[in-house]
Amino acid sequence: MSTRRFPFLTALCVGLIAGIGYPFVDVALACRAPISEACVWGKAYFPLTLGVSVVVLGGIVTGLLYAVLIRRDRRPSRDDSA
Repeated sequence: MSTRRFPFLTALCVGLIAGIGYPFVDVALACRAPISEACVWGKAYFPLTLGVSVVVLGGIVTGLLYAVLIRRDRRPSRDDSA
């Protein structure tokens, strides 16, 4: 794989997992009491929350992780400086 493709695909996968996983965890925690108002509203707005979370949260996680992976790869090692 290309040197830039692997970090991007890794960051994209982690971002998608975070973006998709957050709404499920949020609804699961809210629905510990199934008749609570938080559970009812969480289930009602779940499709909207899922779409927004994938774009916003997934995008942020992808960007940050990609920056960390690229910076880590560009940092010179101790063997190169000698």
